[in-house]
Amino acid sequence: MRTIGAAFTGRDNRFTPIRLALASAVLLEHAIIVTQGPLPPPPMAINAWSLSYAAVNGFFVLSGFLIANSLEHRADPFTYGASRILRLMPALAFLSAVAVFVIGPVATRLPQAEYWTDPQTWTYPVQVLAFLDTSQGPAGIFPDHPWRGEFSATLWTLRYEVIAYIAAAVLFFTPFPWGRSAMLAYFAIANLAYLLLQAVWPDAPALFTSAARLSAAFTLGMAVYLWRDRIPVGPWAALVAIPLWLLLGESPLAELFLNVAIGSLLFWTAFARLGGVPTGSSIPDWSYGIYIWHYPIMQLVLLADREASPFQLALITVPVTAAIAAFSWHCIEKPSLRQKSLLGAALRKPGIVMTLFRRTP
Repeated sequence: MRTIGAAFTGRDNRFTPIRLALASAVLLEHAIIVTQGPLPPPPMAINAWSLSYAAVNGFFVLSGFLIANSLEHRADPFTYGASRILRLMPALAFLSAVAVFVIGPVATRLPQAEYWTDPQTWTYPVQVLAFLDTSQGPAGIFPDHPWRGEFSATLWTLRYEVIAYIAAAVLFFTPFPWGRSAMLAYFAIANLAYLLLQAVWPDAPALFTSAARLSAAFTLGMAVYLWRDRIPVGPWAALVAIPLWLLLGESPLAELFLNVAIGSLLFWTAFARLGGVPTGSSIPDWSYGIYIWHYPIMQLVLLADREASPFQLALITVPVTAAIAAFSWHCIEKPSLRQKSLLGAALRKPGIVMTLFRRTP
């Protein structure tokens, strides 16, 4: 039986269509959430596990797999760091600038002079680019919306993505163990930390619960990569995990089986031959733009029509977000990624002693 390792030999996979599908799933559920506000239970959920929750976990599983691959192929902290910076920051800087200079002045309840002098207007892009508190937006925006004052509700996950990038680099470039057995141990530790946190501190701050939750998904992806030559392409793990996930209901233990099911289905979809159906690997990757831009577009639609239904919201948001995501990919993200070698070389120039980031032979 063909393994994931045998299938993952080039770029002919469905990772880009999968990322687009995951971003679209988040958009779809947010079309309901943005109109209903925070009080009702999450829509599109099974046993309180919602579609967008599962999609975010899926992003982290894929990210763990691809980051492990990036580390093993680059084996260079400077180029690795440059790639991660250029993947996230340019598009995020563009979003922050549009938030302050374009959308903020239109969406604020404050007089213009007050908007431009309010510290929150200027601290918001700092918060976004430093991966801090992104729960609000420029001063006074969207005052009458169900999610008042919020510019982009998806940005909170990026801080955990950055934490995962750094943690993975520390594991790889330092004397910490790196290999199949070690990665299984890291995966087990992440899941144990999540379960213990839910058991002994169920009302822990989101910083801790989200970090534990998403590290469990990320380390699963890394473990799949390290074990890729032993794992067959197929949905078999999902066929076992899905019934267990359903039986466990809202138990925190269900998260483990949810992630296994997500990972199994994602990698099966990515590498299955499907009778010669094209993989779509060459299509442009608009997923990041869709992910970070759909929420502010929805908030703007509600600003124009407070009574817009979720269907109307999605009908307008999808094409507008796709257009912005296309611009972001072709004009910002893709050109920026071409500079990773240049930035990697620039990061080396100061001659910083990288003893902590040198793997022993």
